[in-house]
Amino acid sequence: EYNIEINKETKSRILTAYGWLLWSKYKEEYAKNDGRIDQDVKTFDDDRKFDIQSNAHHGKTELISKIEGVIPLLYEKGDDFSRNLISNLFLVVVKTEKDKPAINWKLINDFCSNFDPNELSTECPIFEIDRKGIKQKKEFASELEKWFCTKTKALEKLGEWQECFELSKCALDTLNRFHDSNDSWFARRIALAKKNLGSPKETIEELKTILKNKNEWFIQKELADIYFEENDIEDAFKYAIEAITNYGRLEYKINLLFLLGKILNEKNEKELAFKHFSLSKILRENENWKIPQNLFEELRNFDNAEVSISDLGKLKSELQKYWQGLVPEKHTTITSERSEGVIISLLHNNERGKDGFLRSGNNEYYFNLPANYSLTSEIDLNTRVIFELRPSKDGKKSQARIKRKID
Repeated sequence: EYNIEINKETKSRILTAYGWLLWSKYKEEYAKNDGRIDQDVKTFDDDRKFDIQSNAHHGKTELISKIEGVIPLLYEKGDDFSRNLISNLFLVVVKTEKDKPAINWKLINDFCSNFDPNELSTECPIFEIDRKGIKQKKEFASELEKWFCTKTKALEKLGEWQECFELSKCALDTLNRFHDSNDSWFARRIALAKKNLGSPKETIEELKTILKNKNEWFIQKELADIYFEENDIEDAFKYAIEAITNYGRLEYKINLLFLLGKILNEKNEKELAFKHFSLSKILRENENWKIPQNLFEELRNFDNAEVSISDLGKLKSELQKYWQGLVPEKHTTITSERSEGVIISLLHNNERGKDGFLRSGNNEYYFNLPANYSLTSEIDLNTRVIFELRPSKDGKKSQARIKRKID
């Protein structure tokens, strides 16, 4: 209406006003379609989430194209107002795209390429959050850390392994502080990149090192995958069983069930293989998820009658008993391995942090959380947690070190 052109000659105030309008419009459109834009995203790198349909190749929206057009113009201005707007445009688009059920990793990767990591802030902001009526200060990842997390994950999902390897190494070398175990995620991506670039043995050793600090089922599953590809069936089976019995929703482990079916086939345990393939299939049916062709092909190799979705509970219970029967005794008792517990008392809850007791089985253990620890604000009475025991010193009782909250 006013014949204002957006280009290098546009004045800073007009350009930033236009940029904020794009930001507001993008947020408004997403809120209208989804209603989740104002929810806090605790981590930009939650690999525990199962991508039902990742990397859908739908096109860019007109709004994203306009946002991509204004970013280089804002960089040229170089003032604080422009830098603040660049940061907010990055955050709103990435949070939005990663919240979608079908994540377009190509779009996310391309969008991240519009930003100069050297221009992103390394400051780790501290915000006051309200947790069940108690206000706590919590430190969050810097803009640069979020960019590294998002870009490397997109490269992983797209199979761009050389760039994923180089950028993950750059993240570990560049960042001084990490949040939400992002240093472990970068190390994991380096290991997976090495595997896909032709160094599986190196990958195995690196994943084992990561597993010591981050006892996650999907890392165990990745080890099982590599061992299976290397025709080491016994080690593949060992890590697959550790993964299936580790904490995590069974619905997220449908690909692990498929792998266990293949491993059991190689071990000539046909009946068990059929049951694992069947559970993978009916879990997908129960969630209305697509069933891949290779799963149908595996099931066609058996003469067994098809397992009905109505038998889901029965089959799940049967296989859970089978898996637990294979877990070594040391994993079912309190040792230096990670265990589950529940917070039963809080002795102090102040600016210095929290301490109290948790119960696991018939035992109670003291814990202490400093105020700047990422989990402190989330721990309350009756919170279920994963913890490990610190070795006792000078005759004192062992203390629990809380590693993760169980949602």
